[in-house]
Amino acid sequence: MKGSFAVALFLCACGPSDHHGPPGPDAPGTTIDAPGSGSGQQGCGGLNNCYSVYAHSDTKLYVVDLMAKTLQLIGPFNAPSNDVITDLAVAPDNTIYVISNTAIYTADATDGHVTKIGSLSACGTKGVALTTTPSGEIWTGDYSGALCKIDVSISPPAVSAPVTMGSGMALSGDLVAVADGTIYGTAYKLADQATQNSNILVTIDLSTGAVTQMGPTGYPKLFGTSFALGGVIGFTHDGTGHVISIDPTTGAASPFATFMDPSTNQPISFAGAGVNSLVPVIQ
Repeated sequence: MKGSFAVALFLCACGPSDHHGPPGPDAPGTTIDAPGSGSGQQGCGGLNNCYSVYAHSDTKLYVVDLMAKTLQLIGPFNAPSNDVITDLAVAPDNTIYVISNTAIYTADATDGHVTKIGSLSACGTKGVALTTTPSGEIWTGDYSGALCKIDVSISPPAVSAPVTMGSGMALSGDLVAVADGTIYGTAYKLADQATQNSNILVTIDLSTGAVTQMGPTGYPKLFGTSFALGGVIGFTHDGTGHVISIDPTTGAASPFATFMDPSTNQPISFAGAGVNSLVPVIQ
């Protein structure tokens, strides 16, 4: 199961201010101002053209200033019937989407509470990864190599027939899209147990499932990925609280920080991460 706490990480990321995709700026989970405007993006310290970078697990939402490496509670998800949140994605209009194994929600950036959009059928085995694209599409993936598009314009939301990841690979935990349309993922080889202990950074063509391997990270259980400062940020679920910086061209990783839950002082097991999919590659 992905995660036991929830964390939202925020970092400055310069980018365009154009809008794409549903819903509008007044939808649940959106911030006040347009993407890239600076104000309305938590953790940005008043800087212009700054995007919020989130990470989470299953019960709480926090904000982290990655420059200062500090952690602040936003609030609990308060999901119905204690539903476990498995991943998070941020749409171009700043709507925060989160999923469980059976449903999709929006999450409020001010207090963390979720609002259910509808139930989901399974993508493959169960959905554990989530991203939006710059055009506003929502995609999910499972541990077995399935990738599916989610249509939230109808009720209940529709999950497309799976696209199968190529090269015998599956997601170890997450997807993240950036403004140029690149989709990064943390993955493993289904036939190679060693890649469970050293997840591989890949890029994925969502329409075909084609995979390009950037390289091994040396870290296990990368259940969350985001993008900031021109690189991929990885979040571990191995009980260490480690957050790592990943070179998007080679997959080589280095320690960034270790985060403890302020209520327990225990390392956070991250369940997912996300950033507005208009985040630029070069910052």
